Amino acid sequence: MHTLDLGAFRLTSLDDGSFPVAAAVYFANVPDVVRRRELATDLNGCIEVGHNCGLIDTGGERVLVDTGYGDDTHGGRTGRLVDELDRAGIAPDDVTIVVNTHAHGDHAGRNTIHGVPAFPRARYFLASADWDHFSARADDVHHVARNFGIPAAHGMLTLFDGPLELAPGIHLLPTPGHTPGHTSVLVSLLGRTALCLGDVCHHPLHVAHPDWVSAFDVDAARNVETRRWLFALAYAREAVILCPHAPAPGFGRLRRQGTGYAWVPLQS
Repeated sequence: MHTLDLGAFRLTSLDDGSFPVAAAVYFANVPDVVRRRELATDLNGCIEVGHNCGLIDTGGERVLVDTGYGDDTHGGRTGRLVDELDRAGIAPDDVTIVVNTHAHGDHAGRNTIHGVPAFPRARYFLASADWDHFSARADDVHHVARNFGIPAAHGMLTLFDGPLELAPGIHLLPTPGHTPGHTSVLVSLLGRTALCLGDVCHHPLHVAHPDWVSAFDVDAARNVETRRWLFALAYAREAVILCPHAPAPGFGRLRRQGTGYAWVPLQS
């Protein structure tokens, strides 16, 4: 758990855990010999992947950005969100808004607990395009029926299209490509900016190489386009960025590197 002061707001990174993933999955179109020049792996070709959720405290709203793996704990290595919230002094009842950047299970697994919404006073938000895309899958591999169907049955789920102002200074930005309705969260107040990326990129190397795509991208070409304009926005606004799958706490900024950008991690 690490907190950054954004003036009237606070942004806290909540560590849901980490575990090793094959590097080739995150750089699906990159030959191994090219990737290895810039990224070390373990003997199994894996890298340790973080899972960082965000909490934006405005003083009036407590906005939780993604909910992690939930009950899928990978042998106790993930699923730590509720404990992290407790360490931050936040009870589930204190969360007023849950934003799921997209419908993948590692970002929505703790939407529910024991068959009921995990955050009983919250409004849940998901882009309509992701609801349509993933709820139509026969295999329900991402557990949409559990993660979103249960909040919907309780009248707590809001589906939205396009950009949306959640609260003064907090905006949902459509950032499609990784999934059809993928959404990032922009915090902008009194000249200070923060950006919760979601899975626009899975690894800091994607900042320097926006055309290195993930096997999980539904529309990889569109995600490359999204990365380019979103990174330009983040750099222009000197935004603090929360990258979910970077090593905890996942905070960073962008700096110029050639004609593009590079990732500069922040520790707190």
